[in-house]
Parts: sequence; structure tokens; C-alpha cells
Amino acid sequence: MSIIDRAKNIILKPAEEWNVIADEPATASGLFTGYAMILAAIPLVAAVLFTGVFGITAAGLGGMGGGMMAMGFSAITTMALLGYVLSLVTLYVMSIIVNAVSPSFNGKSDIVQSTKLMTYASTPTWAAGLVSWIPILGGLISLAAIAYVVYLIYLGLQPVLGVPKEKVAGFTVVIVLIYIVLSLVVSGVIAGLLFTTFFGAGMMGGALTGA
Repeated sequence: MSIIDRAKNIILKPAEEWNVIADEPATASGLFTGYAMILAAIPLVAAVLFTGVFGITAAGLGGMGGGMMAMGFSAITTMALLGYVLSLVTLYVMSIIVNAVSPSFNGKSDIVQSTKLMTYASTPTWAAGLVSWIPILGGLISLAAIAYVVYLIYLGLQPVLGVPKEKVAGFTVVIVLIYIVLSLVVSGVIAGLLFTTFFGAGMMGGALTGA
């Protein structure tokens, strides 16, 4: 099945697609290189193209967008690449955590199946990257995509990991909470790197100028 067909099916008819996915032969590395790394590049390309090249987000978002443009194309590209790498790292860590927690909810301990669940469930957020550059509307669509990811996880836990129906809701909540914590950690890392890269360099330059 092509990437486009898989992405379309998991978004439009997830209940049927999860049953297909559950029995498919796969490897964790293959899921990353053949699907996640490709689709996760959509937000990366959109950020670089529309914000860095055309400056559409900068014009539409006022102060925040203007700040991004002030950093320059290379800075925007660096931020987009950093977000791309960390999104894949987050996916990898979440797959490991889901695999470790699954037996507590009477599900399978299978890293390939756990990676399937988290990789394919992430499809809406990557697809939303196509319009993430649109002021306001892009943000709303991104929020809706995140909500749909939660729904996809809920639908996929039973067929993919064999979690009993009565424990699916609880496991879904646990996954969401873990993801929130992990996202906060990742956001902190990004903020720290950006502060060091841009503000730290500026402060150092000012100190040298004053000296």
C-alpha cells in the first residue's frame, strides 16, 4: 500500500484500517523510514517554504510572525529542522513507553505493534502541516488534528495491541498524559536551544561591543 493510500485510509476509515494494520508484517525501523520520516517532513517543508520563503505566516500573525522573519531564513530553517528531528524522537520514545505500559492494561508487549499504533495515529498532525502556515485557520486545524490523533489511538489500541475493550479508555488517557509531559520536556529543550542560539549570541555580541 502506498503512503498516500495509508494516510488517506487511516484518516477517513480508521476502524477498518487498524484491522489491516494490525496483521501487516512490519519492522520498527521500516515504519520510521518508510512512513514517519516522510510524512513528518510535511510541516518542515511548509514552515520553510511558506514562512521562510514567502513570509505568509509572518504577514498573517503580526508580532510573532514578524519575529520569525526577523530571525532570517536560515534561523527559520534551523527551527523547522529541529522540530522535525524532535518530533521523530518523541514518536520513538512514545512507542517505547506504550510498549512498556501495554501489559499493565492486558495488552501486548510488542515494540513493532506499539510503533505501528503511534506512527499511524500521528498521521493527522503531519497532514495538518500542509495548512499549518495559514493564520488562525492553520492553528485550528492543527488542534483538531491533535484531537483526532487521540481518537485514532483509542480506536487502534484493541486491534493493534489487543487491549481489552473495557481498558482502552484508561490506556488512552495514560498515553495522552505521558505525551503531554514528554511534549513539555521537548518544548523546554527547544526553548533552551533557541534562547542560547539567538539571545545568548546577541548578549555576547553586545558585551563584546560594550567592552
